[in-house]
Order: sequence, then C-alpha cells, then structure tokens
Amino acid sequence: MMRNEDQGVLINNKTDLKLIAELQKDGSVSYSDLGARLGITPRTVAKRVEGLIESKLITIRAQPNPYKLNLSASAVVAIKADPTKIDHICDLLSGHFHVNLVQTIFGRLDILVIVYFSRWAQLHHFIRNELYTIDGITHAEFYFVEEVYKRYDRFFEKEPFPNGRVKLKETDWTLIEELAKDGCTKPVVLAEKLGIHVTTVYRRISALVKEGFIKISGVPNPSRLGYSANAFIILDVDPKEVKNTCSNLYSYPEVYFILTLSNRSGMIVCVHTKDTEMLYEFLKKKISSINGLINTETFIRAVVQKTYYGWLMETNANENAVIQF
Repeated sequence: MMRNEDQGVLINNKTDLKLIAELQKDGSVSYSDLGARLGITPRTVAKRVEGLIESKLITIRAQPNPYKLNLSASAVVAIKADPTKIDHICDLLSGHFHVNLVQTIFGRLDILVIVYFSRWAQLHHFIRNELYTIDGITHAEFYFVEEVYKRYDRFFEKEPFPNGRVKLKETDWTLIEELAKDGCTKPVVLAEKLGIHVTTVYRRISALVKEGFIKISGVPNPSRLGYSANAFIILDVDPKEVKNTCSNLYSYPEVYFILTLSNRSGMIVCVHTKDTEMLYEFLKKKISSINGLINTETFIRAVVQKTYYGWLMETNANENAVIQF
C-alpha cells in the first residue's frame, strides 16, 4: 500500500523491511540465502535490494573497525563555505577514506564532517595540507574527540586501541578503502583494479571480515525512513558533570552517538527523531534539564552525503515505514 504524505510515501511492505533487517546483519549475504530466509526467489531479492539501493534507502558498504585499525585520532569539523561550492566540497571530502561522515547542516555553518586517523599528526596534516586547501571553505571549527560512545558499539565490540602501526599489507588497506565506498563491488573488479588474482581478493576479504577489521552491512538512511529531524547538539557542560551526562544520554533511544571532547568541556550528541516537534521536545525536556549545562548549539542535518556507521533502524515488519523521496 502506498499513499502520498507531506513527509514522503507511506509504504506497507513487510518484505522490504525484512530485507533491510537482514542486510543490516550481513550486507554480503547471498541473494539465495536471503530468498530462503524470506520465502521469495533470489531474483525477487535482487530486484528489491537494487530498488532499496537506487532509492537511497540503504547503502551496502564495509564499516572499518576503528579499534582493530587503530583509528583513534578523531575530530568533528564544522565548515562555513561559499554556497555555490558546498556540493563540490562535499564531493571532495566524501572521496577521502579517513572522512567517515559528511553532511550538510542548517545553522551558522554549512557542512559537518567527522574524520579519524591512526595518529594525531596525520589528522593535523590533513587539516593543514588538505582541508585548508579546498576552494570554497571560508571558516572551520574543530572539536577534537576524546571518547566515542554508542556509535561503533552497533558494529564492533569495544576494545583498547593497539599500540603502534597495524600490520596490514597495502593491498588490504586498498581493499578496505574500496569496500568502504561500495560493499557490492565485485571481486573480479577489485582484482583488476589492484592487479592481483581474483582468488586473492576473495581470500583477503574473507580474512579481513573474519579477523574483525571490517564488517559489510546494509546501512539505512534515517532521513528516508521517517526520521526527518536529525541533529548534532554541541553541549558545554561543567567538567564534574560530563561523565554523568554521558551515562544519562546513552540510554535515550533518540541518541545515536555521543562524542566527548578534549579541547573543551562537553560533548557532541547526535540525535535522530521523526520530526522537528519531537526534536524540540527532546531538546526542551532532555537536554535543558542536564545538570551543569552551560551552553548548547544545535545543527540540524540537511543531507547525509556519506557515512560509514549509519544508524541501525529498529525494523518491525508489522509496522509501516515512511520513506522519503
């Protein structure tokens, strides 16, 4: 059943919801296996998955494991840009492996990105020699991340970052980068691009998944699944209350992730809600009541251009999903 609404199209399709749920668990699962689980033919699975991807309801990609890959030096960068060059800037940043989130925002700034590297020196080199050289960026603000809560937990078990460099071959890093762009890339295409045998590609991808360096999954787009009001909330908090504030916010289902900061006392909270009214209620009731709250600033998400660690939708095949076109 479909009907037009102000917020998009209401779709009552249990099969697509089940497909999304299965792809979240394993984006590399075969169409034959999916068909067997859902009681439909592999050909039907292929058509439906293709439709989900083309409609940008999900993307299939490899999520790099930041713990295994030692991607411990992270920052949020909020950018002011020439309005005529925003799309170009987003395209450039989206092509960078170490940029794991790119989205346009409403507010006094225009673009918000999250970057991570193995060493702080690499992150600062990126800022000085790559970010600042992009034409159209007029101003940038940096929030250096101390701890990440909830964001990676949906994909990987938290563990200490390793000391020293990760012992992976250049071929492995290239495979990770290519699969992070498109987890559906065929091994024969990767083999041709890397100049290696296709069996080597199969073997190396299998090892990367088995050893926990990556996970390939379907990442739903919340803005096209009824969660149209997403925001980044910057909180300045009394240092004595930061830990308690994180603990309290962690339990809210609207909170997708929390980043505590090393260059200021506070945190950045990413929130998904279904509409602006719900977002307002969350800000009024949950955020404004935080003990030790000093100041807040909210950036409303406009368009997600890139994300590795997309929100895992709580699918319920007995409910409708509002899909926005």
